[in-house]
Amino acid sequence: MYADLLRQLELSLHLNKKPVGIHFFLIPEEYDDAAVPSSDSKMSICSYINQAAEKKIRRKVSWEHVSCTGGLSALGLKKPGNFVKSGKQFFLMRLYESMAVARKVISQLGFMEMQIYGFEIGPLEQLNSADVVIILGNAWQMMRMAHGYTFHYGVPENLGTAGNQGVCADLAARPFQKNDFNFSMLCPGARIHMKSSENEMGCGMPIHQFKTIAASVVATTSLAMTRQEKLELLKRMNSPSDLDCKIELDKMYGTYHKNSPYPHELYDRQEKVTERDFL
Repeated sequence: MYADLLRQLELSLHLNKKPVGIHFFLIPEEYDDAAVPSSDSKMSICSYINQAAEKKIRRKVSWEHVSCTGGLSALGLKKPGNFVKSGKQFFLMRLYESMAVARKVISQLGFMEMQIYGFEIGPLEQLNSADVVIILGNAWQMMRMAHGYTFHYGVPENLGTAGNQGVCADLAARPFQKNDFNFSMLCPGARIHMKSSENEMGCGMPIHQFKTIAASVVATTSLAMTRQEKLELLKRMNSPSDLDCKIELDKMYGTYHKNSPYPHELYDRQEKVTERDFL
């Protein structure tokens, strides 16, 4: 999917990991009919996502291939019981001061409300269909993804993360459940399973937002880079046509507002109010 757009996005952001796509199967028949190899191991959701991003592995995963109970609940592969929904599980982890706070957190994370049998996962470029897109990267790259989102949609209104279940819930379940973009600083478990660097973060979005966000990131490439960053980008490019935007070495976004056809002071002046204005 989106081969050329993905190429441009990866070039613009200098991504080290591939954007990942997840396609959900609601029933066993959908899972069985998918012409993709099944997982031959049992791992956490975050491990599957990281292997798709880092090792470009594409496969299908059913509930029986998932090792973490949190991931099973987050993605709707197993209906959470009273132990989880009450907040008791989170409270016993000692991350929250009371069971009431833990219950509030679990209710706000954005777990899938529907039952899911399994999912296909792999680099987005390899998939024929996807429901959610996940991108892993550093803080600068996630800032640029925010630029891409706000360019078209404005400030995201459904952001939510707790530093707990930071991949399965924050990046896979919540974007689908809330039908909107989300950030995550990941979580201790995901960082261990994914062998993340200290500055690794992630973002997730429903598939219908991906094309617009990615194209907006590409379009604003030159606006958000320093001269040195642009020179490094140009070294990675084969020709100016590699990106659907113009790279201007000595201009950033703050440069362009200086080209207003009218003095900026005119926009801030206060006109004298007269009786005529009220007639």
